[in-house]
Amino acid sequence: MNRFALLVFSVAALAVAAGCQKDETTSRDADLAGVNVAVGEKGGSFSKLFVLNEGNFQKNNSTLDFLRFSDGNYVSDAFGSMNPAVVQGLGDTGNDLALNDGKLWLVMNGSGYVHVLDAKDETLVASVAVPDPRFIAFDSGHAYVSSYAGAIYGGEEKKGKVFRIDLKTYKIDGEVEVGCQPEGVAVSGGKLYVANSGGYNYIHEDTVSVIDLSSFKVSGSVTTASNLHFMASDGRGAVYVSSYGESTWSQDDAGNWIQSMSEPMGLYSIDGLSSSQVKGVHVSCMTMCSDGYVYAIGNADELTGGYSNMLYKVSVKDGSVTSKAISGTDAAQVGNPYGICVNPDNGDIYITDADYTGPGKVWCFTKDLKKKWVAVAGMLPAHMVIY
Repeated sequence: MNRFALLVFSVAALAVAAGCQKDETTSRDADLAGVNVAVGEKGGSFSKLFVLNEGNFQKNNSTLDFLRFSDGNYVSDAFGSMNPAVVQGLGDTGNDLALNDGKLWLVMNGSGYVHVLDAKDETLVASVAVPDPRFIAFDSGHAYVSSYAGAIYGGEEKKGKVFRIDLKTYKIDGEVEVGCQPEGVAVSGGKLYVANSGGYNYIHEDTVSVIDLSSFKVSGSVTTASNLHFMASDGRGAVYVSSYGESTWSQDDAGNWIQSMSEPMGLYSIDGLSSSQVKGVHVSCMTMCSDGYVYAIGNADELTGGYSNMLYKVSVKDGSVTSKAISGTDAAQVGNPYGICVNPDNGDIYITDADYTGPGKVWCFTKDLKKKWVAVAGMLPAHMVIY
């Protein structure tokens, strides 16, 4: 679940890389009305919140939605509307969504593709075939995509890979082997950090592979915690990685299998080849915001079998943590928090709500967790970026 907006001015303004205030009337998708869910926010720096709905595995029902800030319209399946000639749509199991230099990159795990779209109007620019792709990160010249590389659940401990894609040609021009079932990736200080999960193995992995980008070879590894997942760079030289922890199974007197947590979900900071745990933070979903904070949602009572979802805010400057119980706030209406994104302009918090059996929802709350709006999304909404 990694997620960063590169701000640009529209072609009608001077090309300055620091901001973006776009005129929606000039965009090809301006006629997509959608459903109005909120008052417009015309004074902000951003024009859209993009939402990638994962869809059900092997159902080919992933979709891309967006919320247009200028008029408060939530548009469903924008990709399908803007690319009618693409018969199969986005494809199967959208696993990551990222924004880089005005392009949206959609990692489609089940279909084995990374799609590149023009963020202005969701039109397809290119599709890159990558086996079992999971997550994506960028430097100035390349995109880096983690891959399970054909691993099969319950099979041998097959190593994963990272594929390197040239940002100009949209061609793969390199690959390197890492740990088993790699998930999140992050670029920092000329290195690529790769979270190895080992999720298909009986014993999960607990290492982050470190790749030197100049040679594109593994230069080291960092031991953190078991079953790693999300990863993000803090822009200050360090990266953060989440762990899904470990669960154990036992049978009761009736023969029913009971799951319990033996190691909690957690968050770790990595600087160079050393790591440290961010104490007291449980992570089921997380995002890095350009306001200098990691935001995460997790169950603080998971080890005792309870359910107490918390919103965590971690400062990348000093590592301090603030937390707020979701219970008792408007955000308690979210049935299953599945993804999170934060607007650095006003602190609004967007949380996706996965239903699993039907369409999910996207909720918007103020920084104090007061509800602003809610929209019906596609199947399993998960990944968000602001443009």
